[in-house]
Amino acid sequence: MSSNNTLQSGARVIITAHKEDGTSVFHSDRVVEPFSPFGPAGSSFFIFDARPSVPVNNQEEPRVLQKTLPRVPQTGVSFCITNMAPRHSAPMHRTLSLDYGVVLSGEIVLELDGGEEKTVKAGDVIVQQGVNHAWHNRTDEVCRIAFVGVGSEKIKLVNGQELEETVIKTGNAGPK
Repeated sequence: MSSNNTLQSGARVIITAHKEDGTSVFHSDRVVEPFSPFGPAGSSFFIFDARPSVPVNNQEEPRVLQKTLPRVPQTGVSFCITNMAPRHSAPMHRTLSLDYGVVLSGEIVLELDGGEEKTVKAGDVIVQQGVNHAWHNRTDEVCRIAFVGVGSEKIKLVNGQELEETVIKTGNAGPK
């Protein structure tokens, strides 16, 4: 990822693999361009790899998914980065995944559906267990967050109700 923290700069992805004899090799070294569904001044996303199931097959080609919002395969994993634009928010949503996040730069407010909020800063780690949440960048700087998502079962409440995924639609996020 380039050191200038912009929404539209590409990310360098280096992928390793094996030769037929088992020797480690560099498979590819390329730049992935961001997906910017909210326009060039809105948030941008990189999906570096997504695998349909765990355990993964390390002999399969990694899947770089462009032009789509990050979604974790139901029984799989994904690796992505989100660049949250200054003064932008992502609306309340729930994923059917266990998400590990690390704020790489900037800061972001994580809001839960009960109204609680925490400010998460560069170097802080988030372990998010399928909760309904929103993101708010209330600063004048881009916030960059790396995520590894693992597909999960639905949350089942004591009364038997299962909590469903709610998906962000590209028209629902924007300046705040």
